[in-house]
Amino acid sequence: MRHFIIEKIKAEDNLATLFNAYLDRLSYLEISVMPTGSMNDFRRLFTDAPAGLSKQEKKQAKHLLAFIPEFYRLQIVSNSLSELHQKATGAIEVLTAFFDEHGGDLMRYAIENRLKSIDENGSDEESDWYRDNEADESEPWKVVFRDDAGSLAPYTLANDLASYFTGSDWRGEHIGSSQPADFACYTRLVERATDFDPFKALAAFTGQEIPVYRQNEAGEMVPQSLGERAESQLNDELKNVRVAAWFEQTLDALTHAAALHTFATDAAGYRELLAQLVRVRDCQELAAPAQPFNS
Repeated sequence: MRHFIIEKIKAEDNLATLFNAYLDRLSYLEISVMPTGSMNDFRRLFTDAPAGLSKQEKKQAKHLLAFIPEFYRLQIVSNSLSELHQKATGAIEVLTAFFDEHGGDLMRYAIENRLKSIDENGSDEESDWYRDNEADESEPWKVVFRDDAGSLAPYTLANDLASYFTGSDWRGEHIGSSQPADFACYTRLVERATDFDPFKALAAFTGQEIPVYRQNEAGEMVPQSLGERAESQLNDELKNVRVAAWFEQTLDALTHAAALHTFATDAAGYRELLAQLVRVRDCQELAAPAQPFNS
């Protein structure tokens, strides 16, 4: 059985670090809604006639049913952040190639992109191919050069970028498709993640403080003092607030990137879009809190 909902983003850039820090602070929620038990348990609780269940089993089924929507929503959060990271870094790669390999020339990009695509993937249109010597069947086929708008439409930069941004025909998360308000309930939980510290919960249950240890200069594990624990908790709370703030600023920045994409028509517009996405990837200059987030 799969024992996790949240999947960490396997990348080392700052955007991945931010998203993983956000998800880390929801791990306690993952534990609480993770399904357990066997298929036999599932069948009995959810497909057997209610009359065939004991009072305790009915209570258990009701409890599990209440967590199904939260399980689904948490899965969407994890998937969305993974897709957002993928879309942002993917768009950066396309735009970087546009400037590095095609000199920022939109027409050149489309022409060369078409020739390369047809050469590598083929084409069912006979008019896309020719031989230098049509009578010589040993001659290799070559791709016909075209520079008209109709032939180049599927190979333009705008077309190649479309799948990364809101409005794409593909389902799922895209740059600009979700706003901070859409994640708000989870962002508030991220801010308050320290409230769900298992040590605090256990202390409240037992009525006794649970010792937390730290390593001293001699390498020995010694209990933290009350002051040290209070300072550590305060630092953790500040980190949570910074992660939440950076996260919301990042979503706002991605919304701005989506607007730049919509109105980009020339190299300058795409240069501005690339710069915005790089700032998002690097978590820089987003008008975010003065102190950087810390996972």
